[in-house]
Amino acid sequence: FGSSFNFITDRCVSIARSKSRPPRPPGMPVSEESFASSTALPVEDYFSEKYADARQKFRWAVQALSKHVPVELETLLVKSPDYTMDVAVVRGSQPKGLVVHSSGVHGVEGYAGSAIQTALLHGMACSRRRPEVTCVFVHAVNPFGMAHYRRVNENNVDLNRNALTEEGWKEVLARDANIAGYEDFRSFFVASCAPTWWSAHIGLWFQAVWMIARFGFLNLKRAMVAATYTNPKGIFFGGRELQESHRLLRAHMERNFGDVFGEEVAWVDVHTGLGPSGVDVLLCRSQDKSLTAGSFPGVGVQCFDDPTASGSQAAGYELTRGTMESLYEGVFRKRGMGVGALILTQEFGTVPGIFVARALILENRGYHFDSARHERWRQYTRDAFYVRTPCWKRAVLGRGAAVFEQACEG
Repeated sequence: FGSSFNFITDRCVSIARSKSRPPRPPGMPVSEESFASSTALPVEDYFSEKYADARQKFRWAVQALSKHVPVELETLLVKSPDYTMDVAVVRGSQPKGLVVHSSGVHGVEGYAGSAIQTALLHGMACSRRRPEVTCVFVHAVNPFGMAHYRRVNENNVDLNRNALTEEGWKEVLARDANIAGYEDFRSFFVASCAPTWWSAHIGLWFQAVWMIARFGFLNLKRAMVAATYTNPKGIFFGGRELQESHRLLRAHMERNFGDVFGEEVAWVDVHTGLGPSGVDVLLCRSQDKSLTAGSFPGVGVQCFDDPTASGSQAAGYELTRGTMESLYEGVFRKRGMGVGALILTQEFGTVPGIFVARALILENRGYHFDSARHERWRQYTRDAFYVRTPCWKRAVLGRGAAVFEQACEG
């Protein structure tokens, strides 16, 4: 974006690094007027506790920007009555260059990405300058999961294992259900009864220790993240057909950007849950590692298709299918054997991996077999994927803005 986007990023980073910003008058809640008139909001104001609040703040930021820069906002209804995915398009001043920023593919993980998007849009509004490249902000790809602190959607489907082409579906539905060992951990991964206080605080820990001792933590992780396409009540269920969120988003991208060459596209998909708290890495395919490392200095780059990536966030993903690049790279044009779109995952660490697995298992069992008390069980996933501390939020906001700037400059 040149100087205009440097202003926005510097502003976001300064907010993230500051422990105190000029506050609103005491007792005044964040509102549309806050985004329209303020040049500095506290970090907390960009984050939300509920999906409806996050969506409203995103729309307020879009509205504030639209007073100075042309913005197109399209609302895609994923599930009635009001679970929507909102797509804001800020057309660039130059004919080339497209940066896509998506949040909430994994529902509950969307609170981090939503805050980044809202802060960036608000920063653009404050700068009153049009970016050089076209920017697309996709808010809450999985609105149902985000609203209910679930990682999966309304059909218990993991959307980041569901983004498959026709050829991809043929592969995953035909392959051995135990290709990565998922069936070996079936009693652990697949919900068959309601969770209890005992299972939450004692039983699951004994079971986890026994399974890790028998199979090893990396094998447990590999089995989990490779997903299942045969157990609809299991964690990491990839489904058996493309889900509505992907159908809507792919159609939107093809309709608006199907004529863009992939080599002009950078896509940053924000996730949380892997790695040290507040520390981010970029996950990509091996073929994109050199380009990613050169375009995004200052951040760790890992390849999720690298079978030797032990001890890292990307470890164990070599058998994973249906992630975002699998489906969306095909949206854009390609020059012969040229470079395709650069589609990356920005992953922010939260809590230790074993706590993340425990949270997923408890919430999933509660959703299927203790719906009356699901609100209790979903607190585990909320706390595992959304670390609601000032330090974590500052790190997310600062690093999110910095990576977005680098994507625009690349």
